[in-house]
Amino acid sequence: MVVEDNNNRSAPVVYGHKQSTVVPAHMTGEVNHDLTNMDLAMKLHYLRGVYYFKKSDIVDSLTVFKMKEPMFFWLDMYYQISGRIRRPEEAGSQPFVKCNDCGVRIAEAKCNVTLDEWLGDKELLSRWKYLVPSKVLGPQLFFSPLTYVQFTKFTCGGLAIGLSWSHVIGDPQTAVSCFNKWSQLLQDIKAPCKPIPPNKLENNNISSPCDVAPSSVKEVELPGDIWVLPSDSKLETIGNHSEGNCNSTMATYSFQIKDQKIKQLQSGGSQVGDFEIISALLWKTIAKVREGKELNTVTICKNNPARSNKNLSNEQSISSVKIDSAVTKLDLSELAMAISKHATNETHVVEAFVGGENGFKDLVVYGANLTFVDMLDLDLYGLMLKDQKPANVEYAIDGVGEEGAVLIMQGNENDAKLAVLVLPENELQKVREVLDSSVLSIN
Repeated sequence: MVVEDNNNRSAPVVYGHKQSTVVPAHMTGEVNHDLTNMDLAMKLHYLRGVYYFKKSDIVDSLTVFKMKEPMFFWLDMYYQISGRIRRPEEAGSQPFVKCNDCGVRIAEAKCNVTLDEWLGDKELLSRWKYLVPSKVLGPQLFFSPLTYVQFTKFTCGGLAIGLSWSHVIGDPQTAVSCFNKWSQLLQDIKAPCKPIPPNKLENNNISSPCDVAPSSVKEVELPGDIWVLPSDSKLETIGNHSEGNCNSTMATYSFQIKDQKIKQLQSGGSQVGDFEIISALLWKTIAKVREGKELNTVTICKNNPARSNKNLSNEQSISSVKIDSAVTKLDLSELAMAISKHATNETHVVEAFVGGENGFKDLVVYGANLTFVDMLDLDLYGLMLKDQKPANVEYAIDGVGEEGAVLIMQGNENDAKLAVLVLPENELQKVREVLDSSVLSIN
C-alpha cells in the first residue's frame, strides 16, 4: 500500500484506523460555556500537535485502553471540550458550547515505518497530517467534535499521540495545559479533577463594538456553516491590505536552530530575545522569496503574561509590526528590535471588530499577514507517559491564510529551538534554499 506525498514521492502509510468516543465519567448536566469575542475571532483556526515517544517498557505496557481510561476523569474536569457548538435562535446572538457530554473522538492507527524513519524523512511535508485527524467544525456544528486524539503505533514499537484542538475553545497555552493534565492523570488516575467553571459572558469585559478593522486580521465570507478558511474565495480587503487571491495550498516544514547559532545572530549589539531574532531571520528570508511583494507588516501572537484564572480561553495577545523600509535591506537586529519594541497591541481592537456594530464577522488571524507565534514558554515536553518524556513534539496550525505563519517553540534538545513554517507549498522549497544551512539544521 503506497501513497504519494506533496512532492509525488512514496510516503509512509498510516492505516488500520479505528474510532471510538470518550465521554466524561460523570454526567455534566445542563451547562453552557459562552464563547467570547476573541474565541470567535479564532474560530477558523485549528491547533494540531504530535507527541512522539520511542519504544520502551512504558510504551509497550500502555495499551490504547489504558491510555483512554484516565480520559473519562480528564473530561470530568474539562467537560467543555466534550461538548458541541450551538447557535442561539436569536439573530445576532453569539454561538456557545453546549456541554452535553457528546465526547472527544479517539482514533487508533498503525504506520508502516519506524519512528526513526518517520522523523528522519526530510522531504515529507506536513507530516503531522498523517497523525492527527484534520477535522474542522461544521457543516453540522451540533455533530462536530471540538477535540480529537489519535494514537499511532510505528513498526518499531514507537508511538505518536496526535491532538486536534479547535482554537475557538482556547489558545495554545490552554491546549497544552489541558493535554498535559491528561498525562498527569495517566500517572495518577486518582488525582483530584475539580471541574473548570464554564465561561459566562456577563463575567467578561467586552470592548465596545466597532467596524474599524485592525491591520492584523482579514475578514472572509463563509460558504455555509462550516468553520474553515474558504480556499476557493478571495480574502476581503481590510484596512491597508492589497486584494488577495484565492488561498494557496498550504504546507508545513520544521527547522531546528541551535542556541549557539541564536547567540551568534544576537551578537549585533541589540538585546533581543530568541523569539524576536528567529522571527527576524525568517521574516527577512521569506521577504527575499517574495521578491517584488511588500512584506512590511507582520502579526505577532504571544502568550499573555497577565492571563486570567480561566482555564479554557483565548487570551493570547495579537500585535502588528510595520516597517517603512524594504525588509530585505534591514539588518536582523533592526527587524528584531522592531518586533521587540515597536509592536502595536491590537488585541482589544480585534475583540471589538469581530463583534462589530453590523454583527459578528468571520476573521482570519493566522496568515492575514505573515504571522509569528511565540510558543517558547509553553510546557510542550510536560506531557509524559508515566515517567517518559516525548522524544519530539511538533505543533502546527490549520486554517492559515495565504500570507503564512511561523510557530517558534522549544526544540527536542535543551540547546535548540524549533521553527515550524506554514506557508504556500510552492514557497517552502525556495525558503529552504535561501536559508543559510550553517544557521539552521533541518529537523
